[in-house]
Amino acid sequence: MGDRAVRNIFPLEDYLPQRTPQSLQVLLGQRGKHQKSGKLEVNTVTIEPIHMIALKVKGRMENFEAGQEVRKGWKKLKDIISSDRSITMEGNEGIVFYNQRNMLQSDGTVELWIGVKVSDIAHTPQECIRLTIPKRKYAKIDCCCFSRAEMNRRYTYLSEWIKENGYQIENGIDAFSLEPNRLDSFNPFEIPAHEIQAFDFDILYPII
Repeated sequence: MGDRAVRNIFPLEDYLPQRTPQSLQVLLGQRGKHQKSGKLEVNTVTIEPIHMIALKVKGRMENFEAGQEVRKGWKKLKDIISSDRSITMEGNEGIVFYNQRNMLQSDGTVELWIGVKVSDIAHTPQECIRLTIPKRKYAKIDCCCFSRAEMNRRYTYLSEWIKENGYQIENGIDAFSLEPNRLDSFNPFEIPAHEIQAFDFDILYPII
C-alpha cells in the first residue's frame, strides 16, 4: 500500500491500542530483535501463480474504516469457506491485496481485496471472485512489529529501496501488491482495526 494511503488509514502513529494477543507478543518478541538495530532487509522473490478466491472491500481512509471493512470481508469469506466443503484452502494465510494504480477511487474510498489461496474448488461462491495471480517478481519485506509507526517505516523503506535499486512498481491490470497475514499464532482480522498494535505479515510489491 502506498505510504500516503497507509498514513491516512492509520493516522495516529502514537496511538496505543488496548489489545495485543499474548501469543503474538511472544512470536514478535522472538522475531523482532533485529528491529532494535533499525536495520531492515528487502529481498527479491519470484512467486509462482497463486490461485485464490477473494472478496472486494471498500472503505474510506478516515477513522480506520478501510481496516474495519477488511475485517468484515474476512468474516464473510471465512463463513463462506466453512459452509462450502468443495473449497480446499491452501496454507493458513489471509491475503490482503490491491492494485496500486486503482487502489484509491474517485469517491475517496480505498479498494482492497481479502482472499485465501485454494488448491481445489468446484465452483465460485456467490459474492466471491476466483482469480489466478500470475508468476511474478516481487520486492519483499517482513512486517513483524509492535507499532504503526514501525509498520509505516517498512512501507516507506520498501518503496525507497525499489527506486534506489532501479526497479519500478508494476501496476498492470493483474499486478497486485500482496500482504499475506500469517494466521497460525494469531488472527489479526479478529481484532478491530483501531485496537490492533502488533503485526505479522509480509509486504510484497510487484516489480519490473
